[in-house]
Amino acid sequence: MIAALNQPGLLRGGFLIIAAALAGCGQRETPVEAAVATQTLHVGSAGEPSELDPHVINAPPDFKIVPMLFEGLLNGDPATLQPRPGVAASWELSPDRLTYTFHLRPDARWSNGDPVTAADFLYSWRRALTPALGSQYTFLLSAVVGADDFAAGRTSDFTTVGFAAPDAATLTITLRQPTPYFLGNLANNPIWSPVHRATIEAAGGMATRGSGWTKPETMVGNGPFRLTAWRPNEVIRIEKAATYWDAANVRLQAIVFHAFDNYETEERAYRAGQLHLTAKLPVAKLPAYRAQPDSPLHEVDSLIDRYININTQRPPFDDLRVRRAFALAIDRTLVARAVYNDLIAPAWGVVPTGMPDYAATPLFADDAAAAAALLADAGFPGGAGFPDVELSVESGASNKLPEALQARWRDILGVNVKIMQSETRVHWSRLNQRDFTLSIGGWIADYPDPTAMLDLWKTGSGWNFTGWSSPAYDAALAAAAATPGVEERRAKLHAAERILIEAMPVIPVGFERNPRLVRPEVHGLQDNPLDRPDYRPVWLEAAGA
Repeated sequence: MIAALNQPGLLRGGFLIIAAALAGCGQRETPVEAAVATQTLHVGSAGEPSELDPHVINAPPDFKIVPMLFEGLLNGDPATLQPRPGVAASWELSPDRLTYTFHLRPDARWSNGDPVTAADFLYSWRRALTPALGSQYTFLLSAVVGADDFAAGRTSDFTTVGFAAPDAATLTITLRQPTPYFLGNLANNPIWSPVHRATIEAAGGMATRGSGWTKPETMVGNGPFRLTAWRPNEVIRIEKAATYWDAANVRLQAIVFHAFDNYETEERAYRAGQLHLTAKLPVAKLPAYRAQPDSPLHEVDSLIDRYININTQRPPFDDLRVRRAFALAIDRTLVARAVYNDLIAPAWGVVPTGMPDYAATPLFADDAAAAAALLADAGFPGGAGFPDVELSVESGASNKLPEALQARWRDILGVNVKIMQSETRVHWSRLNQRDFTLSIGGWIADYPDPTAMLDLWKTGSGWNFTGWSSPAYDAALAAAAATPGVEERRAKLHAAERILIEAMPVIPVGFERNPRLVRPEVHGLQDNPLDRPDYRPVWLEAAGA
């Protein structure tokens, strides 16, 4: 999942209404204290969601909300991410480790009372893979037989894809080869969620985007909460769904997500007692919160990779020596300390050091002298003759990474770098059209396996904005995928990462922890490295009660 650089909100009218209402009643409690009685959790959201359709979402706020509205076959444990039952009450794997059989629970219901059936999942997976829908996350289904061919339009026969429903309560998924991370992928990604067929068809059909079916008055979901209000750029309210199969164990009655355009404003709203928890925290505030006794600060070890995309088809960055010069010129230890207040660890690879069962190791080193020599060897000694370069960033960034990179490349390479800020949609449009030279980006792993990072730069990946393609890299990943042994597979994945770093289509910068503030009234919230909060076990209780 994409890791946003911008620090998403303006204080929204919803808060002012709450405050006015409390004042009118003579209530002296803050909004979050008063919310304990109604079990209504107030959450900061990093901006407005791109969508609430599980098959087309693509922004960080989406992944905090959609899993509460739609439930797939499995759920990721909120702490360990390990798969646990969702709509599927049980499952088994065939002896050849290629076919999973899932048994649906009979009490799974849509929010309108309809039963959730195997046919709902088949319809939904076909929709997710339909080329005309244009989902950017079809790569998460590529382990399934025939999924890539269907998503690419090489076949329109969905019966060739490895999904089947022997009966209304049974589903089978057949893989191209044994895939050790498959259940983790299935449990932690909304693209596997079902959607309500009748609702989709009434709104224009499976391939119609933006049809309006995700509005509160029309949405039908199957998750623990249902959508009841959506005021764009202000608030989204979801309420406990009485139809959810495990409703008895959902203690919150409602969650209100408040959109913010920057983390500074969000942090002020938290201090004013208007949020129970924040999406992020400005890095400049970290030292003060770290120094507090009984601090509300949570710094979560996360699988977040911060890097710089390079347009490898735009001269002079089509020259490997230039790309490596820009990579080696960065002082990552200084960036971690001075820019991020040690919120990140320096990265000399793209797979985070906290990735389970990988043992990531540095694949290159910061070396200012070598960087200058490489640029000179490429024909630009001391930066002479090097064209001005644009570094693209999303507007609203509150850290100083762009300026730090700009200064470092000027001082070490003699290169003039201009910082180009664009509104989020413009920024991503330029990336998709490869209308950039350098661009700060990042990624949060979609599941706890190295391929969640490495697959981004495969040929044909919807998230490979660099224009770089390597048959050797693709072959190395394919070889790892076909290797059953844990040690042998790990070695082949390491080999693939080395190919990527030697070509340097992206410049690793740091592996980021996720900081947020949590009020003492919040109980049962478990941190996880994918930054996917599960609100099912959460409840509110007065501080000190």
